[in-house]
Amino acid sequence: MKNAMVCFSILFFVSCKKSESIQTLTVCNASISYKNQVHAILVANCTSSGCHDGNALPSLGDYLTAHDAANQIKTSVKTGVMPKNKILSTADKSAIICWIENGALNN
Repeated sequence: MKNAMVCFSILFFVSCKKSESIQTLTVCNASISYKNQVHAILVANCTSSGCHDGNALPSLGDYLTAHDAANQIKTSVKTGVMPKNKILSTADKSAIICWIENGALNN
């Protein structure tokens, strides 16, 4: 019985993780745009006080900063490091990653 409880506890904590596997993300859609999707996701999830608000870290609320940090953003979103203390939906992760994989255009 004790072994069963230990196994259950391990499974419970292993299954509770912040980030989703990148394999669950959808195929990139070329119509994903910074202006219509990505900007709003970054502002809503990444520009809070103490994060990328332009004070502690560069603001991700503007295109140039997001573009210049695109590869770091992609890695951080894939691994679940960003956004801090939040969880992005699969759709939001896909939009950010697709936008970056499509060239991180100012579209």
